[in-house]
Amino acid sequence: MLISIALLTTGGAILYRQLLPSSSAKADGATSGDQLNVRHAPEPQADVQGRFPAQSVERYAFSQDSKDLFSLLVAQYQDSAGLPQGAVLFPKDAQEIASSPTGLRHAVWQSAADVIARKAPQDALFLSWWDDGQRIHYLSGKEAWLRKPSDKTFANPVWKGLKDGLPAASDEERARLAQMARWLTMDSEKALAEIAAHFGPSQPVYLLVNNDLLLHLAELTAYGGAPLSLDSKNIPAGNDLHGDIALVKRWANETGDGNYLAQKEDSYYRVWSTPDAKTKNALLVRLLPFVDSLKKLPEGVSLVYQSHWGGFLSVYKIEHQPIH
Repeated sequence: MLISIALLTTGGAILYRQLLPSSSAKADGATSGDQLNVRHAPEPQADVQGRFPAQSVERYAFSQDSKDLFSLLVAQYQDSAGLPQGAVLFPKDAQEIASSPTGLRHAVWQSAADVIARKAPQDALFLSWWDDGQRIHYLSGKEAWLRKPSDKTFANPVWKGLKDGLPAASDEERARLAQMARWLTMDSEKALAEIAAHFGPSQPVYLLVNNDLLLHLAELTAYGGAPLSLDSKNIPAGNDLHGDIALVKRWANETGDGNYLAQKEDSYYRVWSTPDAKTKNALLVRLLPFVDSLKKLPEGVSLVYQSHWGGFLSVYKIEHQPIH
């Protein structure tokens, strides 16, 4: 129960503003109201450490109502085949990483990428959403099945602000976006059976998820994934962890069957709950640290890595079951 409260000190609050559908991005400008503004400038290439030499790095700084919100980096590089690639990265920035949402994510991804680079087989293939696939490939050098966004991604104001720095998906990659969105939002056992059948046993296949995927739900639906009717609420954090857990549990029981995931965001918890069995059994929900998901994994996967920071990022290995 304590791990399910996630203890993700700060974190999602600032990045959650990325996905507000009412916001819009405007490059190199400043406006009032709900406008989300972005400015970008070159960043020293030496500040970004990956498995490929960065040809250029741009810092995209987002603000709203003249208040700085967060920054993202986009590294341009060539893969081993000489093809141009881009990767959205979290800057290290803050001197106190524990107080920086992007700094925390930077640390989580650096640790995960190091383990993936050292431990994953050379021919490993990683399934994830496209932005995580970029980080997997650039930071660890391992192959990611999905790495490029398409037009539906750029309806989001943050991704629209980064559009010029991100190579666009081909027709084949757009089909992969639709397939991955479908797998993540469908029944977990059916999804895992389809994944195992699709890729076969010829190479090791891994699936990487993290809590930020809950901020991609509208995007997953836009690509053809099933709508997930997760409820969410901000619950103020007090000085008593057990009292906070009681408040979270009470709300989760009022909105559903008590299955929830909570991540601490500064002075409150951002809490998600599953109001119906369909959502509760979706692959994405079963692989994230919801309280009921922690009790038993779905058939067809084994957990091979989980990050610190409340299990924010997890890597699963797809198991190929014998056909009877």
